[in-house]
Amino acid sequence: MYLGPHDLLVGRPLVPITVGGHHLLLVRDGERIVAAERACPHEGADLGLGRCVAGRLLCPRHLASFDLRDGSVSPGWSFRALRLFEIESASDGLWLRM
Repeated sequence: MYLGPHDLLVGRPLVPITVGGHHLLLVRDGERIVAAERACPHEGADLGLGRCVAGRLLCPRHLASFDLRDGSVSPGWSFRALRLFEIESASDGLWLRM
């Protein structure tokens, strides 16, 4: 699914987006762009209100954090990992692989 142009995240580390009925969050982590489910698996907080620090996405409600490489939650939390989705950068923009 097409997400938008390459400059979609310029100056914005977190971009909430809805694609095909899925509420996602695009996250820029250095040069990488990752797509994640937008609701925290714990209590559904909007992760778009969180922040990205050192390769981890922080939940704004409870400060649990998720590794942007595999979605795993920080130690001390007992809920499932955050779902991550592959982003492909093509000549015409960013594409989501689901």
